[in-house]
Amino acid sequence: MPSGHDHERSLRACCAAAWRLFGFTPAVTMSLILGISASTVYHGWIMPVGFWQHGKKELFFFCVEVLCVLISYLTAVLRGPGFVPLGWKPSEQELSNLLQASDLEGVPLKIKEIPVNDLLQWCAHCQGFKPPRAHHCSSCRRCVLSMDHHCPWTNTCVGQINLKPFVQFVHFVPVATFHSFVVHSELLVLLAFAWQRAKRRTDFIRAVMQLHSVLGLVAWFAALAVMLLVGTLAWEMQHTVRSNMTMIEEYVVEKAEVRRRRNGEKKFVFPYDLGKKGNSAAVLGSSSFSWLLPGGATPGPPVWPNVRAGSSHFDISMEQIAQKTEKLQRSVVMPVRQAFSGEGWCCCTYWCWVGFQFGCAVCDCEACGEARLTVAVGQAVLVSKSEGSWAHGRLSNGSGDSFGNQTLPGGWLPRHCLNERGVQPYQIPFQKELQGRWEADTTIVVKGLLVHTTASSLPFVLREEDGKVRLLGFSLESCDGKVARWSNGQEWNKQEGDEVRGGEWHPEDEDLPDLAALEPREDVKKDA
Repeated sequence: MPSGHDHERSLRACCAAAWRLFGFTPAVTMSLILGISASTVYHGWIMPVGFWQHGKKELFFFCVEVLCVLISYLTAVLRGPGFVPLGWKPSEQELSNLLQASDLEGVPLKIKEIPVNDLLQWCAHCQGFKPPRAHHCSSCRRCVLSMDHHCPWTNTCVGQINLKPFVQFVHFVPVATFHSFVVHSELLVLLAFAWQRAKRRTDFIRAVMQLHSVLGLVAWFAALAVMLLVGTLAWEMQHTVRSNMTMIEEYVVEKAEVRRRRNGEKKFVFPYDLGKKGNSAAVLGSSSFSWLLPGGATPGPPVWPNVRAGSSHFDISMEQIAQKTEKLQRSVVMPVRQAFSGEGWCCCTYWCWVGFQFGCAVCDCEACGEARLTVAVGQAVLVSKSEGSWAHGRLSNGSGDSFGNQTLPGGWLPRHCLNERGVQPYQIPFQKELQGRWEADTTIVVKGLLVHTTASSLPFVLREEDGKVRLLGFSLESCDGKVARWSNGQEWNKQEGDEVRGGEWHPEDEDLPDLAALEPREDVKKDA
């Protein structure tokens, strides 16, 4: 499917939409909406408390508010966020057209077209490439287009397709609940008068304990709580609308600014920042009428959204590849000293077995609900992060192409299974010899596993595949620290007297990092 958008209307898609709608949290959400609405109509119009006269016009406007809430919520749930097809890969023609339009210049090697694995991230779970703004959701177990966050109250993610109805939903809810809050507040005023007029405390308690009063107080409190909670989320979503930047992309941009400042690279420019009007139009549509009319999908192309002038479709995906590569070069390789099975049975039985095998300290739930890694004695694990008694990493597939290809999914395993005395830094062949500045058609800087040129702000990645160092699909034939020869016939010449250190640990400067020094687990934001 060249579009990269799983937009089928088959029975399977309808069943998935029904599963999302009839989940536990959507049932609670719908019950809360209908319950507050019914109580408002009852106390404001059917059995009014008499403090204020509510007319039919006000009832009509309140019903419109509730209808907008329901339509936008059902649209967000039933449409879904927009999933990437399993095993997706852009067609050669599609990729060629995008590269021509993107004007990617300043590549470190002479090449006609940049390989797709240097442009897009690979998802080991879905066994396919991710479109530039897509991310894998562990709850949905699919890659989601322009994923903002996973919302438990919609029982699905907020992504490219349902971002607009979700934004409308979180704005319509505070309006409707504020109206409900005002109507139910009249009951509090009436009870305050009853407190002043009551001769005995029992008379006031008897008035409060009436079913009419109890239901009104419960609905008043529910309307206030929902108004404050969802109103806070609506305020946060305003940033998404104004910047056309999802919560995940906001985190990626922050990391990009820190990484580039640390490495002395050019400032990262968010490619989907189209200006205030353009950003709002990309999320809600170009007209104010479309902003208020619920029920539509997010406008614009779902897979290849419009980018600002001077940017390419692959800027953010190549930056994420660079961030993961820097994380890779900070990882350590550790041998396995005790086997562990990540394939569990029922939760109670499995965790009792884990606690019996490795002690009660491992029952601190870092790996609860997430993928776990099965290992055997004699294997090696590339550990990228650690938390508590658990470590996260992945195995080599045993075919000689090392850990760096990231084709295998990772998982958690107890730290007790790893031999921490046998820790080794992750390195590729010729990594030390390649560090520094090189001269070719342009000035090339190699720091760690990342390659930069003076003519481009994009990072390129060194990989180890089949025991060879590869860059943009070409293999490094030889490198003696002065001349680097590549399989396309191109040569790099080292600039003298300008060393750039990075990408390896120097024992004379510092010790090898232990598991506790690895970066902590990174969780995606979820709304309350």
